[in-house]
Amino acid sequence: MKVRTYLNYGGNCAEAFRFYEKHLGGNIRAMMTHEQSPDSTGIKPEWKKAILYAQIAIGDTEIMASDVPPERFQPMRGACICH
Repeated sequence: MKVRTYLNYGGNCAEAFRFYEKHLGGNIRAMMTHEQSPDSTGIKPEWKKAILYAQIAIGDTEIMASDVPPERFQPMRGACICH
């Protein structure tokens, strides 16, 4: 079984993924902004550079993520998965 984690960021998803790539040896496999989506009409100017979808591999672990609007973002309160 493979567990894939999906993270929500409050506007710093790209920065976080580049940090993981540099310091954890990650491999960014995808990173798309709202501006790059096939239908970017109606996107607010301040939201165009926000990440719509990102995926990174760190070893055997895959993480997917996106930025969420400030009114919906909540900091992570905790998580634990052990094997």
